[in-house]
Amino acid sequence: QCVTINSSYAQAYYYRGGIKFELTDYKGAIGDFDNAIMSKPDYAYAFNDRGSAKRMIDDLAGAIVDYRKAVQLDAKLAFVHNNLGSALRKKGDFQGAIDAYTVSIQIKPDAQTFNNRGSAKYDNGDYAGAIKDFSEAIKMKYDYTYAYNNRAGAKIKMKDYKGAINDCDFVLKLNDKYGYAYLNRGFAKEM
Repeated sequence: QCVTINSSYAQAYYYRGGIKFELTDYKGAIGDFDNAIMSKPDYAYAFNDRGSAKRMIDDLAGAIVDYRKAVQLDAKLAFVHNNLGSALRKKGDFQGAIDAYTVSIQIKPDAQTFNNRGSAKYDNGDYAGAIKDFSEAIKMKYDYTYAYNNRAGAKIKMKDYKGAINDCDFVLKLNDKYGYAYLNRGFAKEM
């Protein structure tokens, strides 16, 4: 009703787009974020969220453009740099992803971004750097099973099989249904 009364009320479109996103109506969300941006061309959050909706429908190029525009509008939004990194990583630009995650960490360090950067370093063949980032994520969140499992995978690449087994054992104590931890532990035991 709000946009019927005031068709240029950017926040109404933005919030409705967020609801559509949560309902997995990504194309509908994009349409609402488009309207929010038309009404408020400097709406960094709308560019970010439209980028996330585009990423969900595998429009990586569009997502990257939107994330970069959001960063241009407000470079202090750490989560936008993190999202940009995730889109770049999915596209295969691992160094670009690492750079974006690094900026995010400089603004606001958090466990998820360290884990994400570690994953990009892993994908880029920097297993020692990946282990370092996964370890930083674990320092920030001791029960972060993804980071332990990811670190185990990097340790396998570095031939630290006992270290990988220990990481997987810890993950499985926290969540005995975590299939990838069984897989990594099996690889480590095999080696």
